[in-house]
Formats: sequence, structure tokens, C-alpha cells
Amino acid sequence: MTVKVEIVLTSGTDGCFQPGQEVVGEVIVVLTKTIKVSRLKLTLSGIGRTEWSEPISGRGRFLNLEQFLFQVNDEASSVNYTGKERYLHSELILCQVNDFMPAGGYTYGFACPLPESIPSSYNSTNGHIRYSLTATLERPWKSSKVHSISLGIIRQLDLNSEILLPIKAEHTKSLGCWPCLPSGSLVLSVQIPTNGFVPGQVIPVQIQVNSKRHVTIRKVTTVLIQQTTFSARWPKARQRIESVVVSKNVSPGIKLPDGGVLAEDNLQVPWVQPTSRCSKVIKICYELKVALEIDSYLMLDRHAVLAVPILIGTIPERDSELSDGESVHVWMRDD
Repeated sequence: MTVKVEIVLTSGTDGCFQPGQEVVGEVIVVLTKTIKVSRLKLTLSGIGRTEWSEPISGRGRFLNLEQFLFQVNDEASSVNYTGKERYLHSELILCQVNDFMPAGGYTYGFACPLPESIPSSYNSTNGHIRYSLTATLERPWKSSKVHSISLGIIRQLDLNSEILLPIKAEHTKSLGCWPCLPSGSLVLSVQIPTNGFVPGQVIPVQIQVNSKRHVTIRKVTTVLIQQTTFSARWPKARQRIESVVVSKNVSPGIKLPDGGVLAEDNLQVPWVQPTSRCSKVIKICYELKVALEIDSYLMLDRHAVLAVPILIGTIPERDSELSDGESVHVWMRDD
């Protein structure tokens, strides 16, 4: 091999960095013989991309002229949606030669600052956010010698810099098959002391159920859902939301007496990516959802569902009293 180009990092941890840090390292060039070189260039880039396909429903509906002319419009037809966002692109000329370089080894140091506003690295089937560092040795009338490495970006979300508030939400569920067989209503209330948590903590959920009728609740399900929103700009603006249950508790129900009941449930936050709002094409958010399964033959929909938004960070509140713990679910009479 006549030419060898290699990037060696001297900062970061296993190639991982935080926004605002400097990427420091060296580009090492080894030549086994004298060759003509134009220049040695270092490129730091960060790009977010989204892509997915959706079937085209309905005959006679075409997205553009090209589809009308070249595609068969049937139930099997589909359209590709794509999106792209550039977070970072910088070039550094390490060496401008435009002459012959003798055989030997050469080392060029570099320090590239990362912007404060870039999002974390991300990868899934519908999109990704990737960062790379590329060294290019350009030669006249010859193919360039390129060496590239991936960088991992981990963005911290400090809950102490966020506005956190206690959450209390309420949902009223009609019992029976209205308007034919009205049978009163059930009120589901959910309360949590704050809307911000970090992995390892538990979310203390207070669930209150009230009804003037005797109702049997088969089971109570409490879940933490990660929602990832992928945005596309071509051939038109479009969004795709991917929901994944990252934590779940299911407890047996109870026969609801007059006056209602109260439940306390601890849902543990697993090790997941924090809430991300820095990217226009890929956003990550979380919600806590409580669902009751009601035992009633009069109801078409036997579920009462209530969802509240949750903020997942990486640095907990300084005065937080939340701690790790096992999941518990205790029913009590609400007198």
C-alpha cells in the first residue's frame, strides 16, 4: 500500500462527545514512496435523515406528474417520504502541498469545536442522526485516499434548567351504551408530583377512580411510552410517529364501591434516550398512560384511558426526593 491515512482521537470517551466539546486528535499519513499531493483535508459533518414508504390508497389519486406517467396506481403502489437536516459541516485544510511529498510518516494535529445546539446521535429503521470525521488526501489525476470515523454525540438534558410542574389530569368515561342505555359515568384521575424524571427513578402515580355506580375494574395498566416523530419534506410535508412501550405495569382490578377507590403505582424509568427537541426531522418525547379495563356488557368500548406528557432527562433535580424502587400497586378506599 503506497498511501495510508488514519485518524486518531485524543479526546472524548470511546469516540463519544457532548455538544460544545472539542474533537481533538491527529491525522497520520504514511507514504511508502514519493507521490504528488494536492492537499490534506479534514471534514466534520452531522446529518439527520428520515425515509419511509406508505401505500397509496384509493384509485385516481397521484402525488405528482411523474407518478401519474410512470407508476401503476393500484393498491400495491407506494410512495417514499424523505427528509434531511444538516447540523454541522466544517472543513479544515491540514496541509496544502501541490507538490511531491517524500516517503515517510507525517502527523497533523487538529481541534474541532462542536456546536452547542446539535442533537444526540440516533439510529432506527425510519431515520438516523449521524456524525462523522473524514480525512481526505487529494492527489492530482489520482483517486483520493479517504479515511472516515463515526462520532457519537450524547446531549445532556438537565432537569434543573427545565420548568417542571406537578401533573393532575382527569378523564370522564360514560358507562353503558349511550343514548340507548345510559348508565352513569366513571371519572379517572391521575396525579404525579412532577413531570420530569431520569432513568433509574420511579414515577409515583396516584390513580383515583370515582363512580356513583358499582363497577368492576378487571385490570389497571400503567405504561411509559416513547414517541418518536419522523418528519419528511419530500415529495410533501409528512410525519410518521413510532410509539414504543418502554415500561409497563399491569395489576389486577377491583370492584368499585360507592365513593371510589385510590391506587398508588410506581413505574420505573428504564435506560432510554432523553427527550429530544433539537432536531427538525427526528423528535423524541414521552407520555405516561393509565388504562382501566371495565367489566360491563353494556359498553362498546370498555376502556378508560388517560395520558399525560413526561420529560425524560439525564441530570435529576437537585432537591428531588424521587428514588429507585420496586413497582407497587395498592388499592385503597377513597372515603
